[in-house]
Amino acid sequence: MGKPTASNGEHTTSDAPAARTGGRTYGGQSQQQRKAQRRQQFLQAGLEVFGTEGFRNATVRGLCRQAQLTDRYFYSEFGNLEGLLQAVYGQCMDSIRQQLFNAFSQAQPGGQIEVLAQQGLAAFFSAMQDARVARVCMLELEGVSAETDRFYHGYMQDFANMVMTLARTVHPHWQLSDEESALLGMGFIGAMRQVTTYWLQSGCSASQQTLVSTGMRMIMGLVRQIESEQ
Repeated sequence: MGKPTASNGEHTTSDAPAARTGGRTYGGQSQQQRKAQRRQQFLQAGLEVFGTEGFRNATVRGLCRQAQLTDRYFYSEFGNLEGLLQAVYGQCMDSIRQQLFNAFSQAQPGGQIEVLAQQGLAAFFSAMQDARVARVCMLELEGVSAETDRFYHGYMQDFANMVMTLARTVHPHWQLSDEESALLGMGFIGAMRQVTTYWLQSGCSASQQTLVSTGMRMIMGLVRQIESEQ
């Protein structure tokens, strides 16, 4: 007899591993591995389509064609286009957040905030060199829905908190209320977002070095102003 065949045409290699992996194996992959692979294919397709054509011009059919998967997998994993947009954005921003965390991990009281800020800005603007990432992160989420706005602003708050935690770690003597710290953090994140959006919409002509230098002037201007007040 031939080996069992799944309804979608994939071939199982053995029934024995099924009990250990929680599902039949096809082509050496478990059900969970195939599901993770399909999700990644949709995320990559979403980055390509949302990052080039834009969310509002995207269709499920086009995304499935880009991912080379059927729509039943799409709806099962994401539900709708907005769900995929949030997932693509989250993947991009989580990667950037990890890079910033790595850059800021050496922060300590009295440390050189110039060096840490330089590393953080270099990591951020390096990620933005992929214009698809920049478009998804800077342009595509706002105004989609109230739910997506909350999702987006939650990330902005996280990044603002990270920046001000760095600043207050290096300068523990700063006497800032939590309210003022939150506003300063959001103000800086908003400024970086606007700089990146302008750069993107003006044809990405400014170099990464220029973008980092611009961000450094903003950071160090803020640092010097607060230091003069303490």
